[in-house]
Amino acid sequence: MANGLDQDITQWKTVKQQAVAGEFKMEEAIGEALRTACANYVTKLERLQVAAKGLEHISGFGGIPSADVLKQKFQSKAVNGEGGDSALKRLEQHIEIAGLMRDTYAAAIGKFKETDQQRAAELNNK
Repeated sequence: MANGLDQDITQWKTVKQQAVAGEFKMEEAIGEALRTACANYVTKLERLQVAAKGLEHISGFGGIPSADVLKQKFQSKAVNGEGGDSALKRLEQHIEIAGLMRDTYAAAIGKFKETDQQRAAELNNK
C-alpha cells in the first residue's frame, strides 16, 4: 500500500542523491542546525517506538466480549495492524524519513564546504 510517507521516503532519497552529487547545497550553519534537529527527532521517534512495542499486550478493558474485541483492535493497531498499517510501521517510516533528512543535510554541508574551499583556492591562485 503506497501512502504519503512512502512518497516522502522516495522524495528524500532523491534529494539525498542530489546532495551527495553536489547538486543540493546549503550554508554550513543552516545545514548543521537542520541535521541536529533531525538527529534529535530520530532519537525521540525511537523512544516512541519502544513505548509502542509495549502496547502489544494491554489490559484494563474488562471481561465482557465487546471489551475483549476492543482490546484486540487496539493491540493490533499498535503493533501489527491490518495490511501492515500500525503505529510501529508509521514510526519506522518517520524514522527512515528523518534519517534521510539528517543524512541529506550532512551531505549538503559537506558538498557546500568542498565547493567553498575549491572556490577560495581558485581565488587565491588568481
